[in-house]
Amino acid sequence: MVFPDDQDNSIRKLYYDVNIHIIFNRTKLQNVKNKFYRYVNYITKYKKNVIQPALLELEKIHDEAYEIWQRAKRISLIHNPTPENEEKRKALVPIFRKAYEEYEEIKCEERLYDDVIYAVQDKLTEIKKQQHNVYKHYRKCAHCAKMNMVTISGCKSKHKLCSKCSDDITECPVCEEDLGLQHCDICYEYKKEIVETGCENKHQTCKECLDKIIRKNNMCPFCRDYCSKEPVDPHPASYYLMDNGEDIRDWWQDMADDRREGRG
Repeated sequence: MVFPDDQDNSIRKLYYDVNIHIIFNRTKLQNVKNKFYRYVNYITKYKKNVIQPALLELEKIHDEAYEIWQRAKRISLIHNPTPENEEKRKALVPIFRKAYEEYEEIKCEERLYDDVIYAVQDKLTEIKKQQHNVYKHYRKCAHCAKMNMVTISGCKSKHKLCSKCSDDITECPVCEEDLGLQHCDICYEYKKEIVETGCENKHQTCKECLDKIIRKNNMCPFCRDYCSKEPVDPHPASYYLMDNGEDIRDWWQDMADDRREGRG
């Protein structure tokens, strides 16, 4: 993407080279956000004060030139088709073409500014989310004592652990309390709840993986037996909700009943 009025490519470097999601310093995040704010405000004002007035003026000139050209064309070809009038009409063609080209050039510039403004605004939204995450989750890890993004371990003391200290654990590394987690052989993660797949061999997996398996092909990945003996709807319940909150399957059933009664 081309960033207009970015002489030293500082905005381009910030946009492409700086990973917002690995910055946990709130001051640095605010500085980056301020730079994007100043830039987007500048190009927004430039678009409003320079590009849009020029575009309106060229659009007016373009419309006037087009009307004159059409009028000359009608006069020369219909009312008075003389070689002299035809020459006058042809002389207007370069004027019309020039007005059209200038209009399209400014229009392209306006689209460029719009794309840049939208892109920078999306980046500002990312920065705001990261600032919120840092404010809410950036703490000192209770195990390694390093400042990082933390989550609650699940123990009764609710120790806050970084991703490194909380990865692939069955007990809290601080108080050594058993977290009551079981290993899922499908997603290879420790989960609170492990359920049977429903096959004859009673294989087990986590609830999230079982839902995906049933939706996909309803077959146990360990023994290829059916997980559910009942017909499985591949869509979640929300799939059938209409805008008014009613279930469309009820509407389908009513329509079928009406057709049967009509045939009867």
